[in-house]
Amino acid sequence: MLRDAGLFLVYMGIESGVDAGLEVLHKQMTVEQNLAGVQTLKQLGILFGYGFMLFDPSSSFESVRENTKFLRQIVGDGSAAATFSRMLPYGGTPIRDQLQKEGRPRGDLTHPDYVFLDLRLNDYHRLLSQIVRPWIHGEGLSYQLNYAWDELETVRRLVPGVEGIEAYRDALRSLTKESNEQLFRLVEESSMAFEDGDRSMLSPGAVGCYCETNVARLVELRNRFIADNIYLLRDASRLDCAAGPVIAPQVH
Repeated sequence: MLRDAGLFLVYMGIESGVDAGLEVLHKQMTVEQNLAGVQTLKQLGILFGYGFMLFDPSSSFESVRENTKFLRQIVGDGSAAATFSRMLPYGGTPIRDQLQKEGRPRGDLTHPDYVFLDLRLNDYHRLLSQIVRPWIHGEGLSYQLNYAWDELETVRRLVPGVEGIEAYRDALRSLTKESNEQLFRLVEESSMAFEDGDRSMLSPGAVGCYCETNVARLVELRNRFIADNIYLLRDASRLDCAAGPVIAPQVH
């Protein structure tokens, strides 16, 4: 009913693909319930975004790979661009209190942080975060892809007669799927290598080049689609000017 009334995007606070991580984060959900929720949205043809914490205070190298496996299950098909972050223990939360008891907090009130149980993860997280910055931070590749998905769905719903939607959607899904797989492989392979004492995979140059190249590919795809429908979009924008712009946030 909500879809038929206009719902086209659902944001999910999934946070972890490991049951132990969900318990630490007090989510009161299971991995299977989250997978079922994603599957329901896909069956209904509703786009989804999500919050996900690849790292939390319970993390191990194994759980990082389990979380990556979960992400591959939900977006390995290119239905959304892969993103992740690290859980931060803000003041007043139960997890902050627990970390205090364990003597693990670091940072301060405005920049809370903690040490991992496996101390090697502190260096791994720091190095991986630097490497994937062009992918999952700011205007990175994953965010640009998700902007494009939002814009496409907005155009499809609000501008009648737009041409080339299916071809553009297929191209966008293919690029998203490729980007996700490259990111997943980087996390999986670098975590295994780092756990064995090899840091050689955590070199920023290649990742930055890959992301820059694929942002350029995305912009070309998106701009071609917009250019092919520019007169329809212009006319729709004029008709709807009182309600604001028709186009969602654009890819830069």
